Amino acid sequence: MSQLRRIRAGYPSQLLSLTLCLLLFVGISSAAVAQSDDQGTWRIYSDRSRDRVQLSFEDYENGGRRHGQTSFGVRPSDLRGLTQSQLSSYNGPVKFQLVRDAGTFNFEGDLRDGRGTGFFTFSPDARFPQQLASRGYERPTAEQQYWLAMHDVGYAMLDELRTQGYDRPSVSQLVVMGMHGANLEYMKSLSAAGYRVGNTHRLVSLRDHGVDDDFIAGLAGAGYKNLSLDDLQELRDHGVNPKFIESLKQFGFTGLTTDQLLTARDHGVTESFIEDFQELGYKDLSIRDFARLRDHGVTPGFARNQRSSDGRLASVEDLIRRRDGGDY
Repeated sequence: MSQLRRIRAGYPSQLLSLTLCLLLFVGISSAAVAQSDDQGTWRIYSDRSRDRVQLSFEDYENGGRRHGQTSFGVRPSDLRGLTQSQLSSYNGPVKFQLVRDAGTFNFEGDLRDGRGTGFFTFSPDARFPQQLASRGYERPTAEQQYWLAMHDVGYAMLDELRTQGYDRPSVSQLVVMGMHGANLEYMKSLSAAGYRVGNTHRLVSLRDHGVDDDFIAGLAGAGYKNLSLDDLQELRDHGVNPKFIESLKQFGFTGLTTDQLLTARDHGVTESFIEDFQELGYKDLSIRDFARLRDHGVTPGFARNQRSSDGRLASVEDLIRRRDGGDY
């Protein structure tokens, strides 16, 4: 028996209208509370030189918890109800939406010269939890669904995880991935560069360490292709980038191994350090020689002072021995 039939059967007719009104009031009030739990202020900035606008969620409340700021770039076409011309030159009130699989952000406010501010609310998509369950995930909490919407973790990303052979992450891990930018776009960019990571924790780590398709392409252009993920992350962590590699090449250091590159970077073998020694006449030193000189505090000035009276240069071993012995 339906709820309405039970009400009709068990209540006098004079109470029926009051009962239905109370039920309707409770339903509306619950919806209003759910809506008001996720709200805050927003700001937007349009950079005309780029194909994205910067959208910031500021001073907002989610599930009773206060948050400071979350900011990311979005395509203008993703902002429903807001045109490119409005972003460029419109001054006045606006209403627009950012629609995600997990829910919709509703914005109201004002724009002026490509900048805007106002208030937003969040409406979760009622179908989203079931859609996750049908793909083998647990149902998200209300707060998790909010964050999944905020960072655009949706069906396409879940399908891409399956396509690329990732182990299925938990919903909590999906939230972490979104927050760290290890998203659909990042996965696809690594795949296009020849890398399928397969583990979401590793994917987040790579993203956090700045290993992206631009970095990979830069290394490939410098002659370092098909590196392992471990090598890519280690080079990135130690500051070995295409610019550093090119700075060594101008002194004849080509074809260095990744270990040699790391040695040079970690030991402070800079462009000016090599250049100053080569100007003194040290033309045939290896990267290891420069690293040892650096480690022992042998500067170009010290090497200049250690020249013999007839101008002969001291060897690397003599320079290190004298410096360690206290010579200046």
